[in-house]
Amino acid sequence: MRNCFMWLLLSFTVLVSCTDDSKAYLVGEDFINLDSRLVVIDTLTLQTGTIQLDSVITTGSNRLLIGALQDQKFGNLKSQSYFTLVPQDFFIDEKATYDSIALILRYDRYYYGDTLQTLTYRVHEITEKKFEPKDKDETQFYNTSTLDYNNEPLGELTFKAYPYKKDSINITLKPSFGENLFKNFQKKDVKDIDDLEKIFTGITVVPDSNNNTVLGFKPSAGKGSVIRMYYTLDDGLNSDNDRYTDFDIREHFNNIISDNSSTLLNSIIDDESIIPSSKTDNQMYVRSGVSLGARLEIPHVRDLTSLESENGGTVINATLKMYPVRDSHNENISAIDSLVVYVIDNKNRFVKPLLAANGKPVYALLNSYDTELNFDYYYSADLTAFINETQTSPYLTKYALLFQLRNNNKSVDKLLIYDSKSGKDYKMKIELTYLVY
Repeated sequence: MRNCFMWLLLSFTVLVSCTDDSKAYLVGEDFINLDSRLVVIDTLTLQTGTIQLDSVITTGSNRLLIGALQDQKFGNLKSQSYFTLVPQDFFIDEKATYDSIALILRYDRYYYGDTLQTLTYRVHEITEKKFEPKDKDETQFYNTSTLDYNNEPLGELTFKAYPYKKDSINITLKPSFGENLFKNFQKKDVKDIDDLEKIFTGITVVPDSNNNTVLGFKPSAGKGSVIRMYYTLDDGLNSDNDRYTDFDIREHFNNIISDNSSTLLNSIIDDESIIPSSKTDNQMYVRSGVSLGARLEIPHVRDLTSLESENGGTVINATLKMYPVRDSHNENISAIDSLVVYVIDNKNRFVKPLLAANGKPVYALLNSYDTELNFDYYYSADLTAFINETQTSPYLTKYALLFQLRNNNKSVDKLLIYDSKSGKDYKMKIELTYLVY
């Protein structure tokens, strides 16, 4: 008979809503009086906001990001790439004659923005003596890093982008720049990388600020972007005397900056700033490249202990659900299939990745559902281990969760997420099942 009662208890779990986290949520009392009972909650208080971390490492991101975006909600953004190069061959025959030089940028098919717009890129020579961070304590470049370069362009191109139809764009560079490199190679004044660095540090590609598209290009050697130096060589044997030497990209980084001074994000002054979602239309902002992230704090997790009997209790399952804003600011939600999740402290400093009970990283995964034949979306993340750990650890009481886009250092994608005070159908919530012994 007792087994029958237990089966009835588990079959008729009732969802109880309450606005005060400190109250006990008792489920099953009206059905049967047993020592063990399940409590289901979806009204935990959630404190949400947007933060912007200080910087993100863009050294070796395996993508050149070049372009600009105009955005009234997220703020304007600009990305330019810096890179240094090395030739595939240091030898040029003494009888060769210089022809021309060009930068060939090969698409990697990533883009964000309006590809129908006409774009303008300008190529500038870096004037720093070394391709290294200005801060001598740093060993890598960040999205905020810069290097000095000559204001006079080496080359310029106005074009329309076809990242899925063409393989590259070609920017012709100044003849004097190419001729100088050619002569140094031909005279054997440049025999290795050290010699090259004495006369040439690298280049940067700067987009026009009025552009409204960011494009991705391949930096990898062999099949990536190159500087190509053309020359002719009459060897008396071949009718085709055209030759060229390619300079592969050796090191690169992307400088990605945003200006949100005219947006609701204008009160962000440093990486400790938190803008409550109540001040941003009950929405949280996420953008890669500039480290905008959604912050979630669960302040009353420890109050769940009021549910316990003398023998205690435990969280069986805790699932976060959050809904992306479906409007013109989130054009491509279906392409953002997951978000990475980190544990951060009260000053927004990284503590660790969010881990499940099995030790594997937890991601907020995109789910779709049918709303009368129109598909809608939400992200879900398993917070069970985090909430159990928070209840038992005295060190996690003021910790929060940070949600960021994947590929944070090589894309400029964006996402808006509703908070827990938004409309009924799109409220962020934690569905929590608690077993009281």
